[in-house]
Amino acid sequence: MQHNPVQHALHPHFPLDPRRLEFIARFVVALLKVRTVNLAQISTALNGRALLESNAKRARRFLDFDLAQEVVARFVPSFVGDEKLVLCMDRTNWKLGLVSINFLVVALAYRGIALPIAWVNLDHEGNSNQAERKALFERVLKLVPATRIVGLAADREFIGESWFKALLEHGVNPVIRIKKDTTVSHRSRTAPAWAWFNALQPNQVLELSKARVLGVRVFVIGTLTPKGEFLLVVTTRRPSRALALYARRFDIETLFGAFKTRGFNLEDTKVTDPLRSERLFALLVVALVWAVRAGEFVSSLKPTPVRCHGRAVKSLFRVGLDCLRQIVLSGRSDGLVLEDVVPLLSGS
Repeated sequence: MQHNPVQHALHPHFPLDPRRLEFIARFVVALLKVRTVNLAQISTALNGRALLESNAKRARRFLDFDLAQEVVARFVPSFVGDEKLVLCMDRTNWKLGLVSINFLVVALAYRGIALPIAWVNLDHEGNSNQAERKALFERVLKLVPATRIVGLAADREFIGESWFKALLEHGVNPVIRIKKDTTVSHRSRTAPAWAWFNALQPNQVLELSKARVLGVRVFVIGTLTPKGEFLLVVTTRRPSRALALYARRFDIETLFGAFKTRGFNLEDTKVTDPLRSERLFALLVVALVWAVRAGEFVSSLKPTPVRCHGRAVKSLFRVGLDCLRQIVLSGRSDGLVLEDVVPLLSGS
């Protein structure tokens, strides 16, 4: 049975009842086969010896089980060693009928994709508030010490005085884009952020040091995007690296693509209860890590072709996903079999 070696490889990371762990292994294998979180589809690949309705009931019961996020979240950093980390924060949201699904996620930027370590399905539409961000980040700091965090990269909606101060109190460097009309004080002058950078030329980068934004002393780094828009980023450390660190934020966009149409089709879910949807999200994290690890392994054996702009034709995630799917569907992928890729789940 394909799930047996997967269950064995996951065992060191998941101190769970064997039946719970067996379900996780079966779910991950089924997810790779059908590439959707729709439970009706998952049920067709979950356990061929059981009736479809039995499989569906088991999946629904599992989502009622209190699977602590920390169990899955601790699984993720074990694959990145002791290196310094760039974190990303963003939201992904969609509508399911009249219900809004609105995930706030913090993830590790890792080789072009982000690996989630904390997530919450907000109970409202739109942006998170500062209290929600701080609560989520408290969970992050239980998993990753602040001394390992080079910076937290986030976009313009993730600003706020108490939020910024909370990050600094924990010793975490914000690398966050601000809106062009955000008030910036420097020396004896106060003005909208754009006014300090109005003389920018294309490809030019300017630095405003010892400024104050939302009550916090920061560097403000400014440049123009290819579309001629202001890109204004605040940071508290090493301003020369700010734009490069901020660019890592796009790894979380790749993550959301992998969870949605380019991978596991999370939007196919019919699960609307916030806690149940968070547990479903956790199962996808396990599959994501395996796919990324498999992508690294396959690429080490056979480098992925690159386009003229230097980017790989396929992301690590897609390389790994294609490999794993071919193995679970047909038994082999370019000479690799299940026994070759299962150990990738055991850690670095």
